[in-house]
Amino acid sequence: MENVKRKLQKWTSSKCRNYLVLVLSLVLIAATAVSPTFSWLSAQTDPVVNTFAGGAIALILDEAPVGPDGQQIAGDRVTANRYKYMAGAQLDKDPTPTVLKGSDECYVFLCVENNLNDMFSLNIQADAWKQVAASGNRTLYAYHARVNAEAAEEDVVLTPIFTKVSVSQDLTAADIEALGEKTLSVTAYAVQTEALSVEAAVDLAVAQFLPEGTTATYPEIA
Repeated sequence: MENVKRKLQKWTSSKCRNYLVLVLSLVLIAATAVSPTFSWLSAQTDPVVNTFAGGAIALILDEAPVGPDGQQIAGDRVTANRYKYMAGAQLDKDPTPTVLKGSDECYVFLCVENNLNDMFSLNIQADAWKQVAASGNRTLYAYHARVNAEAAEEDVVLTPIFTKVSVSQDLTAADIEALGEKTLSVTAYAVQTEALSVEAAVDLAVAQFLPEGTTATYPEIA
């Protein structure tokens, strides 16, 4: 009888162990099956918010005021001056572009429209301004470097395109009478650098100021 009891206990104990293992296996299987569903039902991400803001470039062009003799005088900078000229005169004129603080990085161009004749010369600041194209009385220049005022605390003042208009010593009264009153004007143009190559920027500037088909050169712009 004792042998039977021992065999029964052994069998029961063995069966219970197998049962427990089976139950645990079922629980594990159930947990594995349910867990992804539970996770999918409860999963949540933070929203992805995209903010779009347009870029901006603000640009001014001015020069120092001059007196009746064409020499610079004290005072606020101006957008135009009038000059009386004579043989050998050295006239002050410093067209200077300024990129206002907060502006996106940009390429800056100046178009000089010169209606004077070869008796007049300009001291073009060639280190700062690179000639890229010309047609008729218009010549287009590119600033030698990209200008970034986005994080600037002050406006970024660039090098003037020239500072003097020199009149030939050979100018005669007849030349003055023939020439009369002529103009010399400068126009500034800026275009963003973002996703725009130097070549593309030059092409845009040429199209802005010069006739279609004008040949351009592409300087290195730092």
